[in-house]
Amino acid sequence: MLGTLNVSQSGLKAAQTAVENVSNNIANENTEGYKKRVVQLSELEQSDSRVTGRGVSSSTAYRITSQYMYENILSENSKVNQYDKLSSTLGNIESIFQETDTSGFSADLNRYLQAVENLRSNPNSEVYETTLKNEGNTLVESLQNIYSDIEKQQSLEAEDLSANVSTINDILQEIGEVNQKMGQYNTSSNDLLDKRDQLEKELSMYVDIDVSTQNGEYELKIAGTTAVRYSTNVRALEIEEEKTPQIDKYVQDDGSNLAITFDIGDEITYKINNEFEVSITYGESFTADLNNDGTETTQTVDGSNYIRALSDKINETTGIGNLVKAYNGNYETDSNGDKTELYPNQDNFLLIESKVDGPDGNFEGRITVVKNDASGTIAESRSNYFADEDYSSESESRTFLSIYDSEITVKSGILKPQLDNLDSTSYNNKIQDYKDKLDSFAQTLSDLTDAYIKDGDDYIYGDTSIDGSASTYSDSEINQLNLFSGGSVMTLKFNENNVNDLEQEDLDYLATLQWKKDISFTGEEQDSTNSSVASLSEFFQDIRINVSSDKESNEFLLTTQETIQQSLENTYNELTKVDSDEEMINLIKFQAAYSANAKIITAIDEMLQVLLGLKR
Repeated sequence: MLGTLNVSQSGLKAAQTAVENVSNNIANENTEGYKKRVVQLSELEQSDSRVTGRGVSSSTAYRITSQYMYENILSENSKVNQYDKLSSTLGNIESIFQETDTSGFSADLNRYLQAVENLRSNPNSEVYETTLKNEGNTLVESLQNIYSDIEKQQSLEAEDLSANVSTINDILQEIGEVNQKMGQYNTSSNDLLDKRDQLEKELSMYVDIDVSTQNGEYELKIAGTTAVRYSTNVRALEIEEEKTPQIDKYVQDDGSNLAITFDIGDEITYKINNEFEVSITYGESFTADLNNDGTETTQTVDGSNYIRALSDKINETTGIGNLVKAYNGNYETDSNGDKTELYPNQDNFLLIESKVDGPDGNFEGRITVVKNDASGTIAESRSNYFADEDYSSESESRTFLSIYDSEITVKSGILKPQLDNLDSTSYNNKIQDYKDKLDSFAQTLSDLTDAYIKDGDDYIYGDTSIDGSASTYSDSEINQLNLFSGGSVMTLKFNENNVNDLEQEDLDYLATLQWKKDISFTGEEQDSTNSSVASLSEFFQDIRINVSSDKESNEFLLTTQETIQQSLENTYNELTKVDSDEEMINLIKFQAAYSANAKIITAIDEMLQVLLGLKR
């Protein structure tokens, strides 16, 4: 009889616990991250010979969840935030390129070209001359403002990245603290599990994560690398930066020195950024430390030493020497960072290295060779030599993350587009792509307005094309303009004083640039057969279109991803969220169970009273 009483008491307690659980579910119906809980009811184990059972156990309450769906939500959440962040960045850049009919770079370009046309119609007009000077300076300022605003966006991304990494490390620390608290209990606390899930979901906004709880051992990985293990091993995320300079090597395809035939009177020139140049002439005397032994000697430039002579002159020339360092072939670097040429006693090949690491030190350089006649005064041919792309190195500015000195590759999350747009080596770096295109525009504009050759009714456009014209136009007059100079947007200058020297034929040439639709923007000789030729205006409009197209494409991906995530969230919430109607039904059910068990206890009590009365 007493055993039956214990069975009813366990039922009473189980019903009470279940009602308390229903109450807690209803109270937390709108609590973010809360997952509904169910009391686990199970029959007590048999410990004696009774056949009716020992009652019910209600010692455990567990959360309703799905690990599979939860992991998918974390993954899709990372992707949504990745596209959302990129959308915000592209939107900011798109606003930089916004124009109206009367404002913006396109309008400034049109006003500059119209100023050229006006001065061409009346070369003696001081008003038109002044207008051209003003519009030329405005054009440069307008282009540099766009470029600076893009760089500001890049700087904001760097600041935001730093703040986000700090937030991530705070989240990781919180997860470690939650794990530590959970380790104090034999079974995991549901509220701590909910809190950890919330922290994991917040973390998935920033980076792609993997969570494992196999065999009761907790492990959280960021981009495949362990960041949290158990409760004591929490590894912080670090931001790393690496910058390397641009290195140009003027070699043949096999890595050997350029096959330049150098004779008496010939001239070799190194030109950089369409602004500075330095030359050596076969047969001239020069004094330098050719062998790097500390002793300067006077020698005559010839085919055996022209690389060393040119390198020395580049390094000693103000302007060029401030931008780059020239070497005679490869070098080795000691522990102090000092560089020593490997084979200084012989000509190897010309190596030009930027003195500024990263894209800020980028430059446009080339070698030109002018072969003169025996008198050394009449050019017979001209040739361009560009750095070999396979042996040369572009500047790099890498921003990446590491955990415990190990580099990680983030695949999704807010940090993904931020890292892409701060890493010049990333194919997904949209910001660097736009900057490179603007630099190409500036370099081409500078080249086209530097010099030209008139060939009948046609022209040879730009200094680069003239230098690469071989012997075709060797006896033609080169018309020097030097109207714009510079090899990039931020080095671009409008030399307004040279406007005073423009002749009618110069203005006729400059006016053709307004209608020329086959300009190539490769940084080399003009090639009208190039598949990507365009006018100055069209090239800039293409940049604007690319920005808008990138934004639109990303918006489509964002919308699609949001739909996927929302679908997963809805399905998951149907499973895990508190349903008030369902809970009210459970309340009635467990309330009835409580009443039933109470009645049984009352009945047993009456039966006991009867038995005790018989005894008396």
